[in-house]
Amino acid sequence: MAATNRLNPDQIAVAALDQLPDGPLLVALGGGADSAVAAWVSARRPGTRGVFVQHHLAGSADLERAARALGTEVGIVVTVVDAPVDSGPSLEDRARRIRWGAISREARANETVVTGHTRDDQAETVLMNLLRGSGSAGIAGMRRSRPGVVRPLLEFSRSDLRVAARGLDLPFVDDPANDDPVHLRNRLRSDLLPALERNYRPGIRKILARVGSLAAADDTVIEDLAGDIPLIDDAGAILIPSAALVTVPRPVAARAVRRALRRLLPPYAGTTADVDAVLAVAEERSESVMLTNALIVSREGPFTAIDRGHGATPTQVTITVPSVIQFGGVEIAFEPVEGTLITRRSTLLFEPAIFASDAAVRCSAEGDRIEIEAGSKTVRAVLAEHDVPVRLRRTWPVVVVGGRIAAIVGIRVASWAKPKSGRAVAVTRERGHS
Repeated sequence: MAATNRLNPDQIAVAALDQLPDGPLLVALGGGADSAVAAWVSARRPGTRGVFVQHHLAGSADLERAARALGTEVGIVVTVVDAPVDSGPSLEDRARRIRWGAISREARANETVVTGHTRDDQAETVLMNLLRGSGSAGIAGMRRSRPGVVRPLLEFSRSDLRVAARGLDLPFVDDPANDDPVHLRNRLRSDLLPALERNYRPGIRKILARVGSLAAADDTVIEDLAGDIPLIDDAGAILIPSAALVTVPRPVAARAVRRALRRLLPPYAGTTADVDAVLAVAEERSESVMLTNALIVSREGPFTAIDRGHGATPTQVTITVPSVIQFGGVEIAFEPVEGTLITRRSTLLFEPAIFASDAAVRCSAEGDRIEIEAGSKTVRAVLAEHDVPVRLRRTWPVVVVGGRIAAIVGIRVASWAKPKSGRAVAVTRERGHS
C-alpha cells in the first residue's frame, strides 16, 4: 500500500471496493467522515442504500442532517431509524447495542451492512480489550467481515479518511460524544495512545491493528474447531456432548461453552468463572452448578446440559381423537389404530373408551401416582427410573382421565387404561418443531 501521505480517494476506493461482497449494500451512517467515505465507495454498487440510527443524544440532530446530505451527495436513499438512548451509566455500550439492533432489523435478508470502521478504531478496540483482560476473541478486535457485515476501510487510518472526505467535499460533522472523557475509548484515543506513540513506540496504532489481525487468525481456528462441537437445543436447554468438551483443547471447549451461553442469553457469552463451572461439570468435578443469570448446569447421561431454569409451564389441554397437541417443546399425537403393531418406542396404546370421558394432557405434579399391576408408583419415581432429566420432570406430560393418571406420555400406561381388544388409540410423543 502506498505511504499514508500519498493516499488519494481513488486509491482508497480501489482497495475498499475489493473488500465489498456482491449483492446490495446497506451503509451504516454515523454522520462522520469515516462512514461518509464508506458510503462514497459503496454507492458505486447498484442498490446501495444508507441507514442512520437517531439516538437523540447531544449532536444527534447535526449528525442526522449530515447523513441525509451525504445520501443526496452520493446518490443513495438514507433511512433514519428512531432508537432513543436514555442517559445513564455505560451509555456508549448501550448505544452501540441499540444501534446494531436497529441496523440489523433494518437490513434486508440479502443486504450486507457496510461500516466505516478504521485502523484507529481497530487499535483502540484491541487496546481496550487488552486492558480488560480479554482472550483471543477480544484481542482479535473487529473482523474485516462476518456474515452480513463488512468493514472495507479497516486498513486505513482515521486521518486518511478525513482528508479524503474533505477532498471529495463530502458532508460530515464530528460527533461531540467522541470528546467526552467519561468514555474509555475516548481517553485511550486522546491520552493513552498518544503517550504510547510519543514515549514508547511510534506507530503503535499500526502495531496494535496488526496484533488484532494475528489474533484474529488464531481465533478463527479456535472458532472453527469449536463449531464442530454440536449444541443440541432441548426444551429450553442446550446439551453439549461431555466427551467432546473433555477431549478437545481447553480453549476450544471454552469457546463451545461460550457459543452455548450466547445462544441461551444473546449476546451474553458468560464470564470466565461461568465457563470454568460448565467445564467442571463436563469433567465430573461438579455435579450441578448455577451460573450468572440463573442458568443451571448439570450432567445428563453423556451430555452437559445448560438450562435457563424454570420457564413457562404448559397449560392443560383437552384431548380429542384424532388430534396433535403442541405441549411445551413436544408434539403429542392421538390416533385410532387397529391391532397392536407399533414400532416407535415413544408410542403407547390406550383403550379407546377412556377418551369418551374428560381426558386431558397436563404437566406432572408432585404427588401424582400411576396405577400399575402391583399397586402404584409416583410419576416422579417412574421418570427417574427412565433417566428423565430433573429439569424436564416438572413439565413432563401426563394423560389424566377423571382425575386419574392414565399415562406418563412416552413412558408408561396405567394398568386400567390399556387396550382390551384389537382396537386402540396410539399416543405418540415426538420432539417439537418450534
